[in-house]
Amino acid sequence: MNRTVTTIAVGAGIALAGFLLPALGASASMRHPVHKSIPANVTSSSAVQNAPAQQYSWATGFDNSSTGPTWIQENFFIESQSLKDRTGSIEDNHSITETFVRDAAGNAFEFGISSDGENPTTRPTLFTTAWTAGKFDGYQAGFVSSTSVKPGSFNPPAGTSPEFGCSITGGKVWFTYGGKRFGYIPKSYWPGGFRAVTEAQTYGEVYNNSPGGSRIPTMNGRVSHYRTNTGSRLTGYSVSSPYRITHATGTGFTFSG
Repeated sequence: MNRTVTTIAVGAGIALAGFLLPALGASASMRHPVHKSIPANVTSSSAVQNAPAQQYSWATGFDNSSTGPTWIQENFFIESQSLKDRTGSIEDNHSITETFVRDAAGNAFEFGISSDGENPTTRPTLFTTAWTAGKFDGYQAGFVSSTSVKPGSFNPPAGTSPEFGCSITGGKVWFTYGGKRFGYIPKSYWPGGFRAVTEAQTYGEVYNNSPGGSRIPTMNGRVSHYRTNTGSRLTGYSVSSPYRITHATGTGFTFSG
């Protein structure tokens, strides 16, 4: 593939379009567990890549801190998403906003909201996932609920911008919504527990089972107030055509398409 890297300082207003680097997180419903990091020499920038037409599109913010955080908090704007493709069928399309976190052993987890044609409802739904040594384990894998707010069934109200987050304590991963813990993945789920974070990224993504025609499902959203216990920030961005990133800073960005 031919790769073009365009450097734009974080904090500047940006609007990028093109076929780009895939979001490393490869979301819960992606069926695409191939992870590709932003190039090592790209910091405070946006990575642009020419690639074959594909069914996935994304807008990604990378936290490239050398010290992995043990907690992350941020706000995701909840927007109703259209999941019908150009044929008028919902099929298995999805539209998500999430954060992906990985350790050196390839263990990982995700948290956020998903509108997914394979779920019981296509309304934006809270979800978590787990990965073991680079292998995707599934939605809510290993998750233990501690409240009535349950991933897979809880629908955050559209038009709001609630806080989402995670924290890692002694190899155990807690998840938060609205500033409160709602469940966890126990240390025993991963051999040796979840270890020091080596990679974190936040993104919006869509999957269209019948690409072409109308650009749906939609990918419109906003990430704001990104913060960690280490003080790290979003230092690089990647976006794929036909979507754009605007208002990108170290603490969030807006994406649309």
